[in-house]
Amino acid sequence: MNDNHRNRRQEDIITCPTKTVVRTKTTERVRKHIHPTEVINVNRTVIRNEHYYPVYEREVNETVEKGSPGCGRDAGRPGCRRSWI
Repeated sequence: MNDNHRNRRQEDIITCPTKTVVRTKTTERVRKHIHPTEVINVNRTVIRNEHYYPVYEREVNETVEKGSPGCGRDAGRPGCRRSWI
């Protein structure tokens, strides 16, 4: 055997699993959400109907006469007649 071969040490090589490093770069964005609102202003007029029923009242003086005036028992006199009222 030659000298080079004798001086060699036997080495074991062990490979570890790969280490993973995650670097996160954060960027901030603004997202605007628009929620529109419609306001309707109502101007309301309320009409209240009132009904009136006027009543007119009057007085009438009425005179009712039964029988023939002024004849009494003398119904047979001229100008007197019998009344059936």
